[in-house]
Amino acid sequence: MSSSSAGAPHVAARDLSKKYKIYASPFQRIKEGLSFGRKICHKEVWALKGVSFEVLPGRALGVVGSNGAGKSTLLKILSGTTLPTTGSFHMADRVASLLELGTGFHTEFTGRDNIFLNASVMGFTRKEIRDKLPGIIEFSELGSAIDQPVRTYSSGMVMRLGFSVATAIDPDVLIVDEILAVGDLHFQKKCIDRIFSFRNRGKTIILCSHSLYDIRQVSDEVIWIKNGTVERYGDPIDVTTDYAAYERSLNIKEEQGRDEPALSAERDPPRLDRVMVYDENGEPAGALTTGRPLTLALEYRIPRTWHGSMYCGFAIWDAENNLMGVASTGHEKIDTPSQTGGRFRAIAEVPRIPLVEGEFTVVGYLYDDTCMAMYDHRMYDQKLRFKPSVGQLGQMSFGHAWRFEELTG
Repeated sequence: MSSSSAGAPHVAARDLSKKYKIYASPFQRIKEGLSFGRKICHKEVWALKGVSFEVLPGRALGVVGSNGAGKSTLLKILSGTTLPTTGSFHMADRVASLLELGTGFHTEFTGRDNIFLNASVMGFTRKEIRDKLPGIIEFSELGSAIDQPVRTYSSGMVMRLGFSVATAIDPDVLIVDEILAVGDLHFQKKCIDRIFSFRNRGKTIILCSHSLYDIRQVSDEVIWIKNGTVERYGDPIDVTTDYAAYERSLNIKEEQGRDEPALSAERDPPRLDRVMVYDENGEPAGALTTGRPLTLALEYRIPRTWHGSMYCGFAIWDAENNLMGVASTGHEKIDTPSQTGGRFRAIAEVPRIPLVEGEFTVVGYLYDDTCMAMYDHRMYDQKLRFKPSVGQLGQMSFGHAWRFEELTG
């Protein structure tokens, strides 16, 4: 590891790979050892292969992927708890990691004792720990429970203590694995506020989570790990949308295979061919003016062998990855032609677009009747750029009318 300088990446990985030896039984491991390498009794599994990326100061990297894809292996390498088989990586001077709930805590020690234990491992002197102790206890909100054994804590209390200690050291890099999935909403909000505070002060965040909403809100870039390799790396919305579509396609195939295995090869889901946005003149939309009409259209096809429900919709996201609005036939209880195969076009007319200023992304979706399982999605191939009319302020222009009343008495 090396110290970082201003502008240099806080985290840099180059062709990281990790190989594990898998033995059928402990006896096979012993047998191979006693043969001094003459007999091979294991099989090799590459948990990671050729993973590369950089994270600059003040940036956050999200990590997504299926269970067993290699996410945890990557985070363990970056946190220093395991070594890569090949490749290299460099980290900033001070790194704090929260990989598994309760890791590093002695269950028979009190919460207070564990604060001293964990902070000492991180390199702090007892005086430095004593100075930080009140703030750690206050942030954790454990109260008198801080002097009780950790074995008596709930999972949420362990998470509070772990996050409080890890973030109190003011690290250059904070590595978080699913930690925001535990605890009440109030404490989750405190954790998120602290994470954003770190990033705003030039710290680096690496966040792994199954919650794509958390990933989109926190991350500046996202890396999708699939079967140990980088499937995609880039914009949070683009990467998480593709990842979500992939996961849902696996679920659809699993359901189809379980219900009607003989027909699973024939029951291909609906596919989205094209997403278009037109201005009031019927031209492909690019630069637009607030308050003018807009037409959203998507073209899709349904196989003749398809037997199921399908709905469609659009979502508009701003440059900060905030969802600005949705048009959805599923939520609006509008039937979509889906019982017979063929090609179709769905059109949504927007009489007055309320967006005032900025750059926005339009994504079209096809999904099931739960409005959760996605069959397909596609982005409109250009950004929508809005410019405000004279005198318009804010992000949205809402329709309104003025009236005046005289007050008497």
